[in-house]
Amino acid sequence: MTAFAITATPLSDPLYYLRNAQQVIQLCLYHYPDLLLAHEQAQLHQLLELEESTQALLIRMIMRKGPYFRHDQLQYAEVPMLVQAISALLPLELVVEDPSLTLSQLCTISKRPECFELAQYLLPEQRFARSITKKELQAQLLTAFKDRERPLSQWWPSAPFKLLQLNCVELFERLRLLFFGNLYQSWSEFVLSELNVYRFEKVPFTKEDRPFQQRSELDIYLKLHQLQQRVGAGEAVDKVAADITESLVPPSIAANNEWLAYRSQRVLYQLGREAERQQHIPLALRLYQQSQHREAQIRHLRIQEKLLAPARVFAHAQTALQAIQQPEAQVSLQRIMQRCARKAKLDYQAPSKMALPSTELVLPRPAQGRVEQAVIQHFTREHIQLFHSENRLFTGLFALLFWPALFKPVPGAFFNPFQAGPADLFRPNFAQHRTTEIAQGFSQLSNGDYQRIIKKRFQEKQGISCSLLHWPSLSAPLLELSLTIIPAAHLAIIFRHLLLDLRYHSRGMPDLIELDTHTQQYRLIEVKGPGDRLQDHQQLWLATMLKQQLPVRVCHVRWQDQ
Repeated sequence: MTAFAITATPLSDPLYYLRNAQQVIQLCLYHYPDLLLAHEQAQLHQLLELEESTQALLIRMIMRKGPYFRHDQLQYAEVPMLVQAISALLPLELVVEDPSLTLSQLCTISKRPECFELAQYLLPEQRFARSITKKELQAQLLTAFKDRERPLSQWWPSAPFKLLQLNCVELFERLRLLFFGNLYQSWSEFVLSELNVYRFEKVPFTKEDRPFQQRSELDIYLKLHQLQQRVGAGEAVDKVAADITESLVPPSIAANNEWLAYRSQRVLYQLGREAERQQHIPLALRLYQQSQHREAQIRHLRIQEKLLAPARVFAHAQTALQAIQQPEAQVSLQRIMQRCARKAKLDYQAPSKMALPSTELVLPRPAQGRVEQAVIQHFTREHIQLFHSENRLFTGLFALLFWPALFKPVPGAFFNPFQAGPADLFRPNFAQHRTTEIAQGFSQLSNGDYQRIIKKRFQEKQGISCSLLHWPSLSAPLLELSLTIIPAAHLAIIFRHLLLDLRYHSRGMPDLIELDTHTQQYRLIEVKGPGDRLQDHQQLWLATMLKQQLPVRVCHVRWQDQ
């Protein structure tokens, strides 16, 4: 099975959003027919056979906040015959006419004068001041009537508008999840985009590579999302927690869908954080303990600091430290150990921060531009060039060398043809699933073939969207000079540190790179302006580089007029 081809539609086409939506539906029908029920497939096939104006109406409704829509608010130039379009959608059960709704919902979609008329109809014996607000009208109506559901025609037979309900929200939620791989991206984000603005790497898509292999996996994801939505809407986390055990990924599914298992661990951690904020401490501890997310372990220890004897927490943190490789997490654990050791009077010396080579510069304040630009001007010579390369140069070189790893079709990595990188890029097991491709990249660094490979891909992949590569920042001169001057062994050190934790290590790198064509040497410079100080992630990068004898320096800048 190859990837379903999606073609770009120009924005000049008034139905460009429909063309994009049609292709999403077709892609899901093509790749996931076994994950859609028979009646869902039938609905989608029948929808695609309707008049374009009818399809356009439904997609417009899906992109808007619903599920209730007034006829008089569904006026679109591309849907000239609204009544006929609605009539065509009704037999497919994609929409419902004269739907049941609560009085509260009816008040919400009604304007203030309409609420006034509704109140006069439902409470004919009551007198209302002309100055009464919509909120006050709604309060009086809800006091007089139970907020149960009735069709609009029963609440208000003479209502000045007709009502339509979108009846396919759940189906299109599933399509959105199948296409995006998440539910935080909206339909509008895709169907309103001009697809031909960006280029994307073509990634093969087989049935084995599909992120979802069975419908029950979709159901689990949707349940996890509902837990988050409920807490986000203000529901007490202890009430939400009662349903958590039903939403965890069963071992049989977790064994074959690692990314879904990771998703559940992340949701448990997020709910634990909310429980902690709401002062449900026992619940927070339980949720953190259930979660395998690395941040959950640290939060669990921080709560224990307040509840247990410092010596016990110290021992727990010490055990955790032995199993964690990520430097950022190690720093957090070492701080917990240091606090506990101080309280328990234990003999423990936390690793001291490495002394970083630094330079004090007093420079004229630039009329425009940032402090980094002032440092560039200060050090630039005929044979010395400086580039503002922060978080761009080395991630870009990494992306070009390990391109086959980044765009390898791994289950749970690619959902649609419009991804700038794999969905699992920042997950813990990214490298584990690409050992062959990553080993090949390091082998090319060792045998000297990396320069040819990177330059070749720089030409071939130019302009293709990549999560780790910002094309405007990686110019041909910078690429050429960097590959000529920076030793392969130094690149290998940086790339291995990146792979330890791509999420955290793709930021915090030194601001500038200085390249000297006479001496064929380079230097990495972290610039700190007045009042600025090193953050943890910057400190870790600099310490790592210094330990490996890479040329790094911190420049502290003061202005001459200070």
